[in-house]
Amino acid sequence: MKAKTLFICLVLVSALIVGIVVTSTDLFRKGENMKEKEPETNVSWVIASEDPLLGEYEESDLLFKRDVTDDKIIYWHLRMIDGAIVEGDRIVYQFDKDTKKLIKKIVDWRDDLPEHLPPVISKEEAESIAKTEGKGKIMNTSFAHTKLLFISSDSCWHPVKPTPENPCWIVYFADENGYNTDVIIVDAVEGKILGHGVPFP
Repeated sequence: MKAKTLFICLVLVSALIVGIVVTSTDLFRKGENMKEKEPETNVSWVIASEDPLLGEYEESDLLFKRDVTDDKIIYWHLRMIDGAIVEGDRIVYQFDKDTKKLIKKIVDWRDDLPEHLPPVISKEEAESIAKTEGKGKIMNTSFAHTKLLFISSDSCWHPVKPTPENPCWIVYFADENGYNTDVIIVDAVEGKILGHGVPFP
């Protein structure tokens, strides 16, 4: 009787061990499959001179965003000067994904801007100035976003005329639901309010 009980126990333990091994293997395989199914990112950042394809056409050390679509490889560089965005200035290369042939090159680059930023007021100062402009008009709102920008002469989002030569702080206000309610443009050098931008949807 003892021998029979011992035999049954050994069979049950063996079945349990086999079950654990099989389950572990299945989980491992599922994990592998999950990894295989994870979508690969098609976006990366490259230095122009260090990228074999882009380096054939662009010898600079500028940083480009590399985006791979179904049929193209696209490189984008959006110009900045010491942290200030230069609105509209960009370099774009489009290549055929299969042949690696250059399809299009776009260069929009102003030559009337300084190499470095002039002394500018702080972001906090700009927000304080913008808030005084919005008093009574922008009730129950908060700062959604503030950025430093050289405004383009054909800007549709910041239609200030004449186009400011100085960089500007663009101060966005939002309501309690997060919707953009107003955009105030502040000259980042002189600290003056230049006007309003177009709120984004």
